[in-house]
Amino acid sequence: MAIARPIDRRLYFWFDRAHTLLSKQADLFLAENSGVGTSQAAALIYLGFHDGCGLSDLADGIGRNNPGVTGLINRMEKAGLVRRGHGGLDGRRKRVFLTDEGWAKRELVREDFRRLNEKLSKGLSEAEMDAVLKFLTQAPMHLKDENG
Repeated sequence: MAIARPIDRRLYFWFDRAHTLLSKQADLFLAENSGVGTSQAAALIYLGFHDGCGLSDLADGIGRNNPGVTGLINRMEKAGLVRRGHGGLDGRRKRVFLTDEGWAKRELVREDFRRLNEKLSKGLSEAEMDAVLKFLTQAPMHLKDENG
């Protein structure tokens, strides 16, 4: 007779494991299809909604630190996907703009994300999707509340 064990409910463990596996698979999928990694894909999507934003705004928008975004933008600039420039009221502030090639790549990335989302949500009901999204939006705030 098998001993019934409770389901492991350490949420952070499962979330971390899922994040690692999903990130690897998404990187492979994006590299194979649109030719970029998840960090560049996130920047392309964000810049499509906030073209001409500052580097700090981009960092906040995609959840990366400022030095990481600087390196990311350097690589994207070399690939011809973005350009830096000045703009806005503060002409000293560097801004990031998508190039024509960046806009075209963004469309490929958007299609890749549509396909990824279809795969990720396969077999989930609307109620289950709502629960997943609720968890993913609320969990970070719960931890922030606890840690001040």
